[in-house]
Amino acid sequence: MRLRVVLVLLVCIACVVPFVATQKDPFWRVPAERRAELAKRLEAYVQENRTRNWDKLYDLVSDTGKGQVTRRTFIARMNSAHGNAFANSPGLLEFRADRTEQAERGEWDIYGCAKAQREGRMYNGIAVAHAVFEHAGWFFTGWSFTEFPNEPCNVLSDPKWKPENPIGWDQPMEELR
Repeated sequence: MRLRVVLVLLVCIACVVPFVATQKDPFWRVPAERRAELAKRLEAYVQENRTRNWDKLYDLVSDTGKGQVTRRTFIARMNSAHGNAFANSPGLLEFRADRTEQAERGEWDIYGCAKAQREGRMYNGIAVAHAVFEHAGWFFTGWSFTEFPNEPCNVLSDPKWKPENPIGWDQPMEELR
């Protein structure tokens, strides 16, 4: 009888542990051999946005995200779009990944909680960063808040949450259009 109880408990634990593990890793849907690199590249992408290091950011942007612009043009347009007195686009300051959904083969939408600033005003809410595996590495086509006004981050606690209006990532970053 004791053995049976122990076996039932072990089976239950074996079923729960993988489920809990996948719930804590926002990249669990990404192939295991590519997860760590994606997390590291996302961290760098956010860092270069936060510090406005457009030269380094250029090296983290996908071919689609860059369009046909040169590094020099990219830097000039990012400076223009993210000015202090006037800005067309909010500047990404923080991004905490919550979940990842496959968009296309080799492309992933990473949803999470973001903080951004535009003309001195702070914005918080659910955002998405689009990651592409190309040239044997991870690159980003861009990022955006999912809705305006911004959806509160606590909505992400619902495992059934989906963006109301998914973003298409088949063109250059908004700042470059």
